[in-house]
Amino acid sequence: MKNIFLGLLAVIACAQAGNAQESIKLSRIESPIILDGKIDEPAWDIIPEYTPVQYEPVFRGEMSEVTRFKVGYDDNFIYVAGELFTDDPDIITTNSLTRDKYSSDDVFAIVIDGFNDNQNATWFFTNPDGVRFDVALANDADFSGGRNVFNDSWNAFWDVETNITDEGWFAEMRIPFSSIGVQEVNNITEMGIIVYRWITKKNERHIYPAIPPNWNMGNAKPSQAQDVILEGVKSKNPLYITPYGLAGVNSVSKLNSDSTEYSIDNDITAEVGFDLKYNVTSNLTLDATFNTDFAQVEADDQQLNLSRFSLFFPEKRQFFQQRSGLFDFSFGRDRVFYSRRIGLDDDGNPVRILGGGRLTGRVGNLDIGVISLQTAESENLSSENFSVLRLKKQAFNSASYLGGIFTSRLGADGSSNIVYGVDGDINTVNNHFIEFRVSQSVDDDMANSQRYDIDETTALRISARNVTSTGFGYQATINRLGNEFNPEVGFVRIGGTFQKFLRLSYGWLPGEESVFQRTSINAFYFGRFYNDEYKIGNFNDAIQSRTLRTQWSGRFKQYGELNVEAEFSKDDIPAGESFDLLGKIFIPSQIYETATFGFRYEFSESWKIGGGVNGGIGTLYDGEIIEFDVSPRLFVSRKVELGGSYRVTHLEFPERTNRSTTKFTSHLGQFRGQYAFDKKATLSAFIQYSNVAEQVGANIRFRYNFSEGRDFFLVINEQSYTNRDPREIGLPRLPSVQSGSILVKYTHTFIF
Repeated sequence: MKNIFLGLLAVIACAQAGNAQESIKLSRIESPIILDGKIDEPAWDIIPEYTPVQYEPVFRGEMSEVTRFKVGYDDNFIYVAGELFTDDPDIITTNSLTRDKYSSDDVFAIVIDGFNDNQNATWFFTNPDGVRFDVALANDADFSGGRNVFNDSWNAFWDVETNITDEGWFAEMRIPFSSIGVQEVNNITEMGIIVYRWITKKNERHIYPAIPPNWNMGNAKPSQAQDVILEGVKSKNPLYITPYGLAGVNSVSKLNSDSTEYSIDNDITAEVGFDLKYNVTSNLTLDATFNTDFAQVEADDQQLNLSRFSLFFPEKRQFFQQRSGLFDFSFGRDRVFYSRRIGLDDDGNPVRILGGGRLTGRVGNLDIGVISLQTAESENLSSENFSVLRLKKQAFNSASYLGGIFTSRLGADGSSNIVYGVDGDINTVNNHFIEFRVSQSVDDDMANSQRYDIDETTALRISARNVTSTGFGYQATINRLGNEFNPEVGFVRIGGTFQKFLRLSYGWLPGEESVFQRTSINAFYFGRFYNDEYKIGNFNDAIQSRTLRTQWSGRFKQYGELNVEAEFSKDDIPAGESFDLLGKIFIPSQIYETATFGFRYEFSESWKIGGGVNGGIGTLYDGEIIEFDVSPRLFVSRKVELGGSYRVTHLEFPERTNRSTTKFTSHLGQFRGQYAFDKKATLSAFIQYSNVAEQVGANIRFRYNFSEGRDFFLVINEQSYTNRDPREIGLPRLPSVQSGSILVKYTHTFIF
């Protein structure tokens, strides 16, 4: 055993040595730069150019256009310049004037790993019109295992200006160190950078440094960034205070006390509150909030649930976005921390957040995340405190960590739920990782004999993987969730199960003459078993579900991306757990074996019409399913974008002796429209229809962005019934409108 342990340490040490990269000194800017998209100041003349290579469609292939990058800094900012030449200015593509609404534009971007931890980064990019887009990256842009990687709801303070000429387009960025977070040691700051250009009409990307396309998001992978050294950075620690004012009316249809008719209950709203952001140090950020409001957040997408388990909805609220990937502690789809538990009840109804704060950042090689928020008493819940502590320490090498988490949910009524856990992700050699994670919950509702029963109250995950998308790839994972594991600040879709997952893949780059940029073949196995039966060896009775899936994927150089797959499943619905699918079709308790075949096609980014289509046919439980989904997106002009999706799902089941519904066709439609008056003012509409919910909802928002941190919002929401027949005998006909609201909100950020 000792020899095995020493051998593992040797492998890890080799991996650490293999990851070493020669750093370069970033050029300090000593004279002023006027941010105007014209790269003509003397300061730029002394900064060396970085030589990019073609990343795609052919790695290190001949670049069709000339591209030049420059990066410099002063005490407070990073400056980035892109000279993006083109022989034909007519191919310069810009489809959007709206911040954070990427619409297949030409792009100039920089990815900055501010702490040089090879795991987290901030991603800033712009289009030829100077529209800003920013994204927070985590977990080294590795999506495998359901990791939280890509957070496009994150926003930061920074500036960019562009200029279009007959020679091409040119961009200058100015990014405060306070927006990215940096760490200074002995007057030296080290970080990683990736700079790239995307030419939409040619599906061509130029990148520095020369990162090979061996990963699905290699162009934004922090561990592959060029290490750079900065000297004498004296970053300011500004204080941002953002008060808001909110006024409006909320209307809800309610049944009167004698159940004879519905009436409209109007609630006049007038609120004030504030958010605060302060960089305690250059690498620690404090966010505080009082009387928090999320009126401007877009409505959730409707989802079609074809199972008997809960659905997962992503977090969209801005307060929870700062370094959100740090708080990832998941067991596949299940997770110890799920921020939507805070400020929303189990039915998705808002619960007022009285206030609280969060602290995120890095000290040495230790990542720190702390959240504590207090909610008000609501109709169904007492006032509660939600707290999270997350720590991750770099260990063995720059791509590995050891960490821990602690969460608590404490109610004013004396209720309590506490969860703690430890985890680690170890890069053994090259792209190979070993991951472990274990957690235990302690709930006040449990009897003392069960509360500390490790077998019942813990969750465990062990996984090995190779993250490359070229060559042979794999992932082998086991998850076990105890029968009483209950993280009440988290999300558990299916508890009390033992899960196995295996993925085998092979990917390759076909070459310069091929129509494909990359192709891959994947095979997946997923099995979920009941703990109690699996533990005693009753494997036939232990199976809850089992899935085998094979998939072929091909990304064309000019024609988008195509995926074709076949899936074979077994699903055991035990006695007493029969259910109504979509609330309409009775699914009895028994064992089902099904097969489905499907495809997905995504349009090329170089086309004026974006989006894609997908469909499938096969069996579902003891019935048949046919699905088709189309999600077009049309760029009418830089100001107008139209899009949405329409999903049709036809279900047909055998006759039931005690149920009448055996056929049903689900229609789930979404429409998104957007008009940008300019880069400051935007009007957007999001309309959804579902014949399963028998509702149509509309979310209309007007936003005027005076400057970063100063916004005016007008938000209109309405939820209407499409079927007004009574839900129960003896009740009156439903009203046409279930609920609605009109709200105005203004936020103003003061910087000190």
